[in-house]
Amino acid sequence: MTTATEHAPSPAAKALRVSQHVLFAILFVVGVAQTIAEGRFTGLGLAAAVALALWYPVGAWLAGRGTPRRRGWAWFGVLAGLWLVTVVQAPSFAWLVFSLCLVGLHLLPTAAGLACVGVLTAISIVALWSSATSAVAVVLGPVVGALVAIGMTAGDRMILAESAERGRLLAELRSAQADLVAVQAELATVQRETGALGERSRLARDIHDTLAQGYSSILLLARAGIARGASEAGLLGQIEATAAENLVEARRVVHALAPAQLEDAPLPAAVRRLLDRLSAETGLRADLEVVGDPRLASTEVDVAVLRLVQGALANVRQHAAASRVVVSLSYEPGELLVDVVDDGRGFDPSLVGPVTDAGGFGLRAMHERLAALGGTLSIESAPGEGTAIAASLPLEGGT
Repeated sequence: MTTATEHAPSPAAKALRVSQHVLFAILFVVGVAQTIAEGRFTGLGLAAAVALALWYPVGAWLAGRGTPRRRGWAWFGVLAGLWLVTVVQAPSFAWLVFSLCLVGLHLLPTAAGLACVGVLTAISIVALWSSATSAVAVVLGPVVGALVAIGMTAGDRMILAESAERGRLLAELRSAQADLVAVQAELATVQRETGALGERSRLARDIHDTLAQGYSSILLLARAGIARGASEAGLLGQIEATAAENLVEARRVVHALAPAQLEDAPLPAAVRRLLDRLSAETGLRADLEVVGDPRLASTEVDVAVLRLVQGALANVRQHAAASRVVVSLSYEPGELLVDVVDDGRGFDPSLVGPVTDAGGFGLRAMHERLAALGGTLSIESAPGEGTAIAASLPLEGGT
């Protein structure tokens, strides 16, 4: 048996309990057989032996129910007393002392257990002395048995301590695993939310650079046509062309594809078409300058630059009152430089208001789009001095 306060014993503890019970049963049977063979059973000795055989299982039952430690000590005291009566009547039961030493060392505190072993060993020596043929054997046998019991108990305690430590580590591992699963679930949730926010931001930029600017162009065309008394056919034609192109862009946004302008033309040609349309609709002089090899840029970079130019030209159309705008594309080793410069009225960049339903999203969208690709954006402007938008995007394979 182990301490009576244990709950849910480990496999190692169960094995030790079983081995102790088996050892007690074997030694008890040996004592009974030897006593019968010697014809030394008395009525009191038989009654004590029966009581001893019946009392021992009570301790096993108490240990299984998690009995408090003090009750275990009381049970052991009664067990030792019954053994003392039995061994006085039948000395062959003296060898049960080995099993009793093991039980006492497990149940009692270390000091008390060692003292108990000494007392029980002395009693067994005295009980065997009268029938002994060798004084050395009578003393040496119980003493060696006591020492073995002490060594076995120390080893058993080490095994139980290691088993308890493994159980503790296993519980910590399971707790850590549960925490890891919870963290992974939370991380997955955060990643989904981040992805959703990123996609919403991307769609907002695309919608601003396509649909919102298209509606703005239609509105400006209509107002300009009404102001100068243009023919209805010409005005409606321009509005129809702008609406048709933005309808295509809307479908591209929905399907998350590249801008329609880039499907059948490289970036410089797509920008050239934007400038031609701006010039045709507003009379503004619009020039394009290209330096380097446009094939260096990826589709992702081309899309970002096209959206940037679209947004910049929309601002020129709506706010600049300019007479000329120049777009420059410079394909340098490792980066693409984009400049959009107009000679319009200019503005103070520090006074740009927050985003509202009426506008203000364009500059922020430019910054976000370029930042997503590792690019930079700078704006230089002052009232009456025009505006210059400069962007830089890294190119794959650059040095």
